[in-house]
Formats: sequence, structure tokens, C-alpha cells
Amino acid sequence: MARRINALIVDDSTSTRRLIMAALKQTGLADFVFAEAQDGVEALDKFRPDRTQVIFIDMNMPRMTGVEFVRELRQRHTSPPPIVMITGESNVDRLREAVQEAGVDALMLKPVDRDRLRAGLKSLIDSIPDAAGSNRVPHADCLPLALQDVLARACDLKLNIAPENADIRAGEIVLSMTAIVGDVHWTIGLGFTRAAAEGVATRFAGTNAPMDWTDLGDAIGELTNIVGGRLRLLLSARDIHAKNSPPTVISATGLQTLTPRSLRATVTYTHFDSAVGQLWIGMTAGISGGIVL
Repeated sequence: MARRINALIVDDSTSTRRLIMAALKQTGLADFVFAEAQDGVEALDKFRPDRTQVIFIDMNMPRMTGVEFVRELRQRHTSPPPIVMITGESNVDRLREAVQEAGVDALMLKPVDRDRLRAGLKSLIDSIPDAAGSNRVPHADCLPLALQDVLARACDLKLNIAPENADIRAGEIVLSMTAIVGDVHWTIGLGFTRAAAEGVATRFAGTNAPMDWTDLGDAIGELTNIVGGRLRLLLSARDIHAKNSPPTVISATGLQTLTPRSLRATVTYTHFDSAVGQLWIGMTAGISGGIVL
């Protein structure tokens, strides 16, 4: 069942608003519920921070243009929803202004085409938190399931979901990262405290694996590959298809997670307790600004 998404459609043409709403419904990406505005001024009045989850706005309108609306909205609200600008504009400088200066998340080129819209919007819609569900990102529940299953099979290790504990990332950790790309665009991170990294690697390799063991990173990386494969199978069962990249494994102390300024991202973590120590799996889902639909 498609999840519900509240969308604000802003265009001075009633017929264009109707065409956009019809095309969005036909994509099947979500059960869209629409609010309408005929220009930027009315859109600012109708915008609801607690309800509006995505905005589609025309670039050229009377009273307040789309670019002016985006600038004003970002001044008033620090975390606005994804904004898709609708345009038939061919001037490269104006398009660059919309993406780089105003900060829209995507450009939708007229005329609106259902299939092109579906392909271009999928990653953006998937990056919108699911307000009605327990997970902030659709299908994020597959992450802990994949990790729990792999460590149970490969390491004979039971993982128990624990309250989030950001303090564990302040000490010495091992972090393994991989990208999941296809129908979803995720960056996955597997984090281990020192004790957990040593314990998991020891069980997986069948030999003592202290932090200074030269193959510890390879063992954690191979486990990450297996988790990625299990995750792909779980997603495939939901008709979500993707590939995972080769993992990168690092060790660090006092790690801080940074999100690029150009990335609209939703981040989710699941923390675990185990017989060998604390670990977690985290995911960043999002898109870079400037996508042309």
C-alpha cells in the first residue's frame, strides 16, 4: 500500500495544476493529497510545516516567482520539505540560479510526463520521512533485519535492539561504509565499538582478531558485503532492486558524521547490544540538489 504524501502544488494556471496532480497520481509513488496555490504569496500562506511534505512550484508567476518563494521559505523555516521547481525555462543561468542560489531540490521540465516524472521523483519521494510509520525512511526496517540475520548465521551472535547511544561513537570505533544504489539511494554504515569489532571479527574469522590484527578490516569489510547482499534480498522481496558498492573500512576516535550541504538527507540508526559489545547500523537516504526531471 502506497504511503500518504501531502503535496503543495503552486502554479498560476489552474489547468497546469490539474495536469501535475494527475501525473503525480499516475506515478503510483505515493497516495498524494494535494493543497493548491496560484502564486508564491498564497503558497506561503498555505504552507504548513507540520503537514506539507513536498512542494511543486512554477518558476514564473505573478506577485512572487518560484525562486522568490523558495528564498523566502528558507528564510522563515530552517528545515523546509523537498522543493521541485516546475519550468519550461531554457536559460541556463536562470536554471542555475534556481538550483544553486535558491536551493531547489529538483527541476521538473514542462511538459510534464508521467514516466519521466516517476523515474526522476522516486529517490526524492523515498527520502521523505514516513510520518505515519515507525521508520523514518521507507524499507529502513530491512537494515536491522539484514544485520541481525547475517551476524546470527556468520558469527553465531544474537543482537538485541538497544536505545540509541551516541556516546559510543565518541570512543574508538570501527566503521564500515557501503552505498546501496538503484531503486533506492542509501549510504549504509556499520559501526562497532572496539570490543564489538574485535569480537565480531574473531567469531567470523575463527581466530583471535585484536585491533592491531592486519586482517581485521578485511573481515569487517567482508561481513559488510554479506550484509549488503542480505539487504538486497530483503529489498528485492518488496520489488526494490539495487546494488551495493565495495565497502570502505576505517577506525577512528571521536567520529562525527557530516552531511554535505548539497544533500537533502534523512538519517536513521538502529543500535544493538551483544555478547561482544555495542554496535549499530545507520543509513543516510537522500538526493543531491539539481536533479532534472
